[in-house]
Amino acid sequence: MQVKKDDIQNKILTVAERLFIKNGYENTSLKMIAERSYISKSNIYRYYKSKEEIYETLVGPARTEIIKLMSFFFTEDFIGKYTPDKCEEISTVLAKVFCEYRSGILIALRSSEGTDRKMVEQNIIGKFIEVCPIDDEGAKEMISKILIYGLTDILLKYSDEENVAKELNMLIYYHYLGLNGLKEKLGVDLKNN
Repeated sequence: MQVKKDDIQNKILTVAERLFIKNGYENTSLKMIAERSYISKSNIYRYYKSKEEIYETLVGPARTEIIKLMSFFFTEDFIGKYTPDKCEEISTVLAKVFCEYRSGILIALRSSEGTDRKMVEQNIIGKFIEVCPIDDEGAKEMISKILIYGLTDILLKYSDEENVAKELNMLIYYHYLGLNGLKEKLGVDLKNN
């Protein structure tokens, strides 16, 4: 009996994960999860109290890791010290965490109104605005949002650590060192291309 219960719980989580990533948390209903899990909506309540509990099961561990990452990256060791070796370190650490917690991070980032998305955005935007050497607050916010979009796009396209690391590396180089930093990283002469 326990095996069947575990199978049903895992099926609910798997279906909810796919729907949350595809549609966003707000646009996914318990009815949709139940239909695609081939169980009744009332049967979901045997396993989860609410859609929020399903979300928390999927996103909670990712949230914990994101908070740890922010504590790690937003320190004196990193802020304002964006060099190629720091970009490599950021990319490597992010790739490992992004692959391990990929679906939870994607669910949080794909939710349009969720507090987890807001937490990620506010921390990245806030810290970037704090340390960015340009004066225009709007430009700094836009640059931060482009970074968040890039992170989301990478996670949607790739799930293996090698490709995630490669793409993150280029995004991080570009974000912190600009086109010239990326050019040096890739060994490309931008004038001739």
